[in-house]
Amino acid sequence: MLKHVFSEFKIGNCVIPNRFVVPAMVTNYCTADGYITERYIAYMAEKAKGGYGLLITEDYAVQEHGKGYTRIPGLWHDGQIEGNKKLTDEIHKYGSKVFCQMYHPGKQATLWSTGGVQPVAPSSIKDPLCQTQPKEISVEEIHQLVKDFGSAARRAK
Repeated sequence: MLKHVFSEFKIGNCVIPNRFVVPAMVTNYCTADGYITERYIAYMAEKAKGGYGLLITEDYAVQEHGKGYTRIPGLWHDGQIEGNKKLTDEIHKYGSKVFCQMYHPGKQATLWSTGGVQPVAPSSIKDPLCQTQPKEISVEEIHQLVKDFGSAARRAK
């Protein structure tokens, strides 16, 4: 059993050194404008140092106002790449791999997390937990969101 846990496996072309995976967990250790901090790098590096084969980042915003939490990382502009490169290099030092979780919160955002911008969602129905009234997303906004996911993925790569 333990031999299997410590064996490597592949996801696509990525070889993961073992079967220990850190799932995405929100820390709010980044800046409100989506930049990686030394604290977040140290947090993730400790997990890599501890021997985890794969670390999955907390949810990365693909749009400046598309956040469910205030201090999460983002990849909505090129200025955010440098900190993420540093994070990735630090994780790779320990032989671990890192996957970036990207998202848009839809109705699970608050005016607090979006900087006062009304969230957009598939419908204008309030989320029972967040209680913010979202605006129904338009077709144009959907197309922009798709482009923003693509741009964020390019930056992550």
